[in-house]
Amino acid sequence: MIKSIWINLPIVLFFLFSCASAQQKQDESRDAKFYNNRGIAFGEKGQYDQAISDFNQAIEISPRYDRAYNNRGIVYRLRGQYNQAISDFNKAIAINPLDAEAYNNLAWLLATAKAQGFRNGKKAVGLALNACGLSDWKNAEYLDTLAAAYARVGDFDSAVKWQEKALESSASAETPEFQQRLHFYRERKPWPAD
Repeated sequence: MIKSIWINLPIVLFFLFSCASAQQKQDESRDAKFYNNRGIAFGEKGQYDQAISDFNQAIEISPRYDRAYNNRGIVYRLRGQYNQAISDFNKAIAINPLDAEAYNNLAWLLATAKAQGFRNGKKAVGLALNACGLSDWKNAEYLDTLAAAYARVGDFDSAVKWQEKALESSASAETPEFQQRLHFYRERKPWPAD
């Protein structure tokens, strides 16, 4: 009797794992977070088409999933598809008006877009102020964005002030881009320079 249990145990375990695996795949296909997270991974690897496809799937599953709009907006910005990025950041903000990251991402795009026609320093300052306020003025990346926005409107004194505050963070002090932008602002130039 014991011998037959050990012979059948691998078959039973295989069946249980097969069912669990099928259930996991079914759950993943309905889980917007799964697609959002996989989209982030694709985006970090520069596989933008796959990232956008996964963000689209997450949004199809959960049309009010603000993180997927925000993340898809980041990929569109990286691809230079600014109209789509702006639309996605605005949608994320409309769904969740307390999403500091979406405000920051839209502000960054409007302050630093490679295509000058998309730049709007005044609007970028307002959005960056919202992001900084929502994060209690503690997020170095948001302070960096605020500095870029001030530089875009020509307020270089404020740009230097906020870039220095961004650099006060030990994590950002090691970031060469933060140092480079501070150098630009001290020379009274926006980043990127026109």
